[in-house]
Amino acid sequence: MHSIHLGNNPKSQFNSEVGPIKPITMRIILKILSVISLCLFFSNCSTDDGPQPLAATVPSLSLQTTASDVDKTYTTIEISGTVDDDGGDPVTAQGTVWSTNAGPTLNDNSTTESSASFTSEIENLEANTTYYFRTYATNAEGTAYSNEESFTTNSLGGTTWDFHVVYDQNTSWHGDVVFNTNGTAVYDEPSSPGTYLTNGTWSLNGNELTYDFDSSDPGNVMYYGTLEVGVMAGTFDYPNHQGTWNAVEYPSL
Repeated sequence: MHSIHLGNNPKSQFNSEVGPIKPITMRIILKILSVISLCLFFSNCSTDDGPQPLAATVPSLSLQTTASDVDKTYTTIEISGTVDDDGGDPVTAQGTVWSTNAGPTLNDNSTTESSASFTSEIENLEANTTYYFRTYATNAEGTAYSNEESFTTNSLGGTTWDFHVVYDQNTSWHGDVVFNTNGTAVYDEPSSPGTYLTNGTWSLNGNELTYDFDSSDPGNVMYYGTLEVGVMAGTFDYPNHQGTWNAVEYPSL
């Protein structure tokens, strides 16, 4: 070990390899270490190593109505749906879309419902027509659609109706009309079975009925009316006379 002398003062001697650390130097080192520790602490606090929130997505939802439980008539179908997950953003609109073409969107027909679980009653449909349905939900990220289902409204073919025919204010009667699936019709009066039995034809244009009462004399007696939910009503043309009629459907057997 070597010593260095500065002048003749022996107190100036110090070790050339490891000199003594003065108190002021120690304080500076401790302050530096404290600053470094604080920086590391706040750096760790500002970086959350825990799970980060997922980015929002469009909602997920489902159409719950199936062929086995669908509630439908000639002109209405009920569709049930549920918004299963809002995707992390509030849902601002939900409901049902439908069309006569597959893949309906909000550009087609739609309803707006107020709750996440809903049933839409789709009205003003045409009889014996296939419609495609999806439910939808919208949030800030966009609009999502459910699985698709298709249902066909009820057909007039194969049904029997009780017609109340009003010839004038003093004359009216009841007659049963069977609308066959092949477009033919059979009229009979329950008060005199077989007496007024008449074969005719029928057709629907949308929900507008044209019933030719007697196919053996086409166009002689014509019934015109509108089909709704289990009821029909309209006018009839007899030679040189016009009257009114209404009808209710007999329950299917």
